[in-house]
Amino acid sequence: MSTNPLSDALEPDFQTVFDALTSQQCRTVLRHLDSPMTASEIADTCNLPRSTVYRKLEQMVDAGLLDKRGDKREAAQYALGFDEVVVTHTSGELDLSVSSPSRSASDQLSQLWSEVRKETGQRE
Repeated sequence: MSTNPLSDALEPDFQTVFDALTSQQCRTVLRHLDSPMTASEIADTCNLPRSTVYRKLEQMVDAGLLDKRGDKREAAQYALGFDEVVVTHTSGELDLSVSSPSRSASDQLSQLWSEVRKETGQRE
């Protein structure tokens, strides 16, 4: 049992993480993201079209692999949002877990509220 009541609500599903990790473009971005970068910087560094980068960044944020930082006044920056990804095989079932760096309760609540707003179509 987790000591963090928000961990299950913030945990991405298996298919979302798997789809991101099997994408060559996503893996390219993850390899080059040593420090927080904007989408434009990532596109230039990884030599990928910006339209592809924006789509892949959202995919990786949804998978819990990237954190999106910033406010509306400046371009968002993206940073690695995980320490490790582990796939296990037990009794014929595959399970995948993304180990994230520890975050404060307020950061976790903010992320959860952002997800609720996105699901309900509300603006942030």
